[in-house]
Amino acid sequence: MRWLLLAVAMLGAAAAAEPDASRLERSYWLHASLAPLPQRGYWGPDFPVCVAPTTDQITLAATVLTGDLAANRLYLVCHAELPVAEAVRVLRDWRVACPTTVDLVPTFVLRMYDPPLTPVYRREELRQLAAFCRDELHSARLAVFDVLPGRDQGDGLAVLSEACPGGLVRVGLQPGESLGEPFVAAVQDTWSGFCHGRRNTEDWQQPGFGAATLRDWVTARNGGLPIVWDLITVAWDYRATERGAYPGYDDAERNDPLPPERNTLGALLIREAAAKGCLAGFSSDLCILQANSYARAHDGPGASFYERLRAGQPYRGTYSAPLAEIATIYRALAAGRWPSPPR
Repeated sequence: MRWLLLAVAMLGAAAAAEPDASRLERSYWLHASLAPLPQRGYWGPDFPVCVAPTTDQITLAATVLTGDLAANRLYLVCHAELPVAEAVRVLRDWRVACPTTVDLVPTFVLRMYDPPLTPVYRREELRQLAAFCRDELHSARLAVFDVLPGRDQGDGLAVLSEACPGGLVRVGLQPGESLGEPFVAAVQDTWSGFCHGRRNTEDWQQPGFGAATLRDWVTARNGGLPIVWDLITVAWDYRATERGAYPGYDDAERNDPLPPERNTLGALLIREAAAKGCLAGFSSDLCILQANSYARAHDGPGASFYERLRAGQPYRGTYSAPLAEIATIYRALAAGRWPSPPR
C-alpha cells in the first residue's frame, strides 16, 4: 500500500509542477502599423513615414490573429514609423478589434539601429503615447523591443517604467542577457537554437546541434523571471551547408522556412526543460516573417504576410507551413493540452 501512496504522491507532484496549458501565453509580435516596409525609426530617422492601416484593415487582421492563429496576446511594435496621432488611433483600433480576452501590449523600440543609436522618440512623444496606453487602453503591461543585448535604452526606459509601475516586458531578450528591473518578464529569442540543423532526428537533435543549445538556454533561465519562448517561422539558408549549420549570413532573399515539426519538437523540449513557474508561454516574431515574405525571391510586396493580414486572408506563402504549425500548437494549448510528439 505504501508504494501506491508514493506513486499517487509523485503523480500529484508532477501535476503541480506542470503548467496549465490553457493559461500559457500564446502570442505574436508584429507592427501595429502593419506597414509593408517599416524602416523609419528602426534603421534610421530619415526614411519616409508609413501609411497607416485603416480601421477595417485592423479589424480584419485582428480576426485572423485571434481566430485562425489562436493568439491570446499581441505585442504591437511601434518605432515612430507613424506620427504620434496616427499611432494613437491605430492602437485604439486594435483594442476595439480584439476580443477583451486578448491582451494587447504596446511595444516600443527606444533606440534605432543606425550607427548613432538615435532615440526613436522625443521624451514628450513617448510620454504622450505611454499615458494613452495607461489611461485609455488600460494596458497592464508595456514592452521594450530590442534584438541586441544590453543596449542602453536611454531616457525612454524611465518614461515607460513610470507609466507602467507594475513592470515592463523585454521582447527580444537574447541568450545570456541579464534581465532585471524594470523588467518583470521577457520573450526570449531562440533563432539559432531552433534553426541549427537541416533535419530533425539526424541533425537538430544530435549532440552539438540546436536542440542541446535550446535546452541549455531554457535551463539557464530556471529560477529566474518568467520567460516566453519564441517559436520560429523563418530559418536561415539551408542550402549553404551540408547539415544546416549557420551559413554566416541572414539574408531575406535566401532564408528558408523552419523545417516541418521543428516547432512542435522545440515546444515540447522547452516544456520538459523549464522549471516550475518559469515557463510563461510561447510567442512568435511576425515582423521577421513580414520582412522575409516581402522579399521578391519569396512572396514579394504584393503578396507579403502583412498584405494578407490587412485583407483578412490566410497566409499561403513561403513561410506558411511553420506558421500553421505554430497555430496548431496554440490551438492545442488553448484547449488545455500539449501537442502530440511527431511520429
